Amino acid sequence: MIRSVALSDLWVLRRKPRNQVVFHNPFLLVQPHQPRWFALRCLFAGNGRDRAMHVLHDRGVRAMVQARRRQGRPEQDVMYLATHSTAKSYQPSDYDLWFRLLERLCFHSGQHAIQRIYASVWHHDRELREVFRQIGFHAYTRQIVLQLSGPDWDQGTTIAPMRNQSRQDAWAVHKLYGATTPRLVQSAEVRTPRAWMISPTHRFQSYRRRAWVLGQHDNLDAYLSLFSGTAGHVVTLLIRPDIRERVTEVLRFGLAQLHDTRPVYLMLSEYQQELLNLVENLGFQPMGDQSMMVKNAVVTIRRPVILTGFEAGLEPQITVPSISSIREDSPCYASTHRSYQ
Repeated sequence: MIRSVALSDLWVLRRKPRNQVVFHNPFLLVQPHQPRWFALRCLFAGNGRDRAMHVLHDRGVRAMVQARRRQGRPEQDVMYLATHSTAKSYQPSDYDLWFRLLERLCFHSGQHAIQRIYASVWHHDRELREVFRQIGFHAYTRQIVLQLSGPDWDQGTTIAPMRNQSRQDAWAVHKLYGATTPRLVQSAEVRTPRAWMISPTHRFQSYRRRAWVLGQHDNLDAYLSLFSGTAGHVVTLLIRPDIRERVTEVLRFGLAQLHDTRPVYLMLSEYQQELLNLVENLGFQPMGDQSMMVKNAVVTIRRPVILTGFEAGLEPQITVPSISSIREDSPCYASTHRSYQ
């Protein structure tokens, strides 16, 4: 049985899970995820657009999934998967249980007008990636997560003359994003100029985002964003390929804005790999690769407006995204989970 969070689940969350996965997107790198507090908020506010938690309770097993909406966007991020077990008899695998939970999450999100669901899955976890793929997620890029932990071999002192991003820079940043990002990634992230605007920080928010730009107002050379929280800082950047040798100057400017000892992370996509050696010289060390996956909860429907009345039998065509073929050595979770219902 799959249901919403109940009061008894709060007690279960106090214990160590049999298995758990935390999806380390930028928000969870700067804000440690607390499943129990998240469940408490879902219990009082209910499952909706902003946050959702579903629990599968069957045969002494409780599996759960938690998802959170992106601020100001019709999108959700999968945050947490876990399995708690007290039974000693035969039980379905964690991946079978998580498949059923993710199916319910996708259905629930569609009911609440969520258009896209994202998941940052560590690339080495092939079985979990296969679960997401069979549900309808597809990987649109790989992301390298680096942490500032090594010595500064670059030993440079030059800092890029960057300025604070203003509201007028949003369109120019979007142009830079379009010029440096592959079309496949753009179609998966669906960003607009409004997405680059800096929202004002509320008094009780525990996180903060700042951004700086380099270049003219209508033709930027680089963009640097700093997302800060109680557990660390996440740096993301855009830079024109013809000036990539200045990436250390841009990053050195961003690091100069930090005045604490919290961990600093840098996110580089696979199409930015030419920057990897340069940032490693600055002291960033790779932690691992993530597969950035997305599932579209809506499909494009194209229908003729005028010709329908003149052509008999003309029906609207629905474009459904295709799913890559199943690997021969991969279990089919869509069929195995039915035997446990």
